[in-house]
Amino acid sequence: MSGPLYKIPPRSVDTPFGVYDNLPPGPAEPLPERSRNVRRIGHSDMNGWGDTMTLQVRDGFLYSAHSGTDGHDGLTILDVKDPTKPKVVHQTADKTGIARSHKIALVENVLYTNMEKLPGAGMEDPELIGGLRIFDVEDPRNPKFVNYVEVEGRGIHRPIYDRARKLLYCSAFKDGCRGKIMQTYDVSDPFGPELLSEAWIEGQNEAAGETPSWDFDYVGWGCWLHEANPFGNYATCGFWNGGIAMFDMTDPREPEFMWRHNPHETHGWPGSYHTFLVPPGSEFAIATTECCSIDCGHPPAFVTFYDMRNVHHPLPISTFHPYEIDPHTMHPLDQSWCETGSKYGAHNVWLDMKKDDFMYIAWHNAGLRIVDWSNPFSPKEVGYYIPPGNSHRTVPQSNDVVVDTSTGLIYLGDRWGLGIDILEFTG
Repeated sequence: MSGPLYKIPPRSVDTPFGVYDNLPPGPAEPLPERSRNVRRIGHSDMNGWGDTMTLQVRDGFLYSAHSGTDGHDGLTILDVKDPTKPKVVHQTADKTGIARSHKIALVENVLYTNMEKLPGAGMEDPELIGGLRIFDVEDPRNPKFVNYVEVEGRGIHRPIYDRARKLLYCSAFKDGCRGKIMQTYDVSDPFGPELLSEAWIEGQNEAAGETPSWDFDYVGWGCWLHEANPFGNYATCGFWNGGIAMFDMTDPREPEFMWRHNPHETHGWPGSYHTFLVPPGSEFAIATTECCSIDCGHPPAFVTFYDMRNVHHPLPISTFHPYEIDPHTMHPLDQSWCETGSKYGAHNVWLDMKKDDFMYIAWHNAGLRIVDWSNPFSPKEVGYYIPPGNSHRTVPQSNDVVVDTSTGLIYLGDRWGLGIDILEFTG
């Protein structure tokens, strides 16, 4: 097959971690700030806890879960009522290098944080149980632990809240299954979630004798759930190297698998499917893959837009790359993006966007990209912000972005130590 060459086999068992060890050389001097139609109005190094993974914002407070990449695992809460002077008001540390509490979901005054054991680390620690921690954050300066949801295996990776149906979709481990599956919880009582169902792609449940329903030679055991998002009575799923998939959740106690579509498997497109999102009010979807290699060892991750007007047959209609790419290698024509000793490519998209919002997406060393997708057949970039490096990290690794809809301000986090930038779109 004529297609992009993977210098590094796609990782199949788990999300990569520790990928910043033994880095190739990057720029000798910190790269400067670069931007278009975006200005920075505030910044925080979070008392040195600058390696952020996921962000949530509400009522003048920013919640950040940390990646552990730069030595911190746990939670930071900042008062951002004055966005020019953000203040750390709370920090909770976890056992670094043993487990990750790096994904969070905020439901009114309830905060869910995941607990995912790292492979081979701390598995015998009796105090370490995979699952979901639940905090009351009515007073963000003093979060109170309320409850813990225990799950099998290594725990939960990512919780996503369905506001319309008061459901929580979690990518979670299950004994006997390869990789993560989908768990659905009723959170009508947000402090007491009830597990309603578990669902997976046929072939994941090895203990039940299932055999892979995908091209095993190409995907391996990489067909597992990274993230599930609500779409009416459906759940749209990113299945890592297994592509995108959808479940009918009309009865959340009895999920029904509908289909799976995987350009990685059929055409050699980048794998590591991360997010498959249909913003409320839209009939078009945004599918993102995740960059998992240094200096473009894999073809860099990007965004594909899908026509979902026939929910049984998704149709890819366009893609978004911030810079021109070679159609054969799928690498950027400007190779400088692949010579920084860091990741170049897509990661987290703002999940709370609606039909008429811009798409805000973190692009690792290419910072924040802002895209007008009002015509999803022809998405256009309308702004970007690339944070400056420093003596510790000469280039950014922008990882997550959220927008405070009450103020319009943008919060951009960096996964390897450059902290939080508070931004304003000026276009």
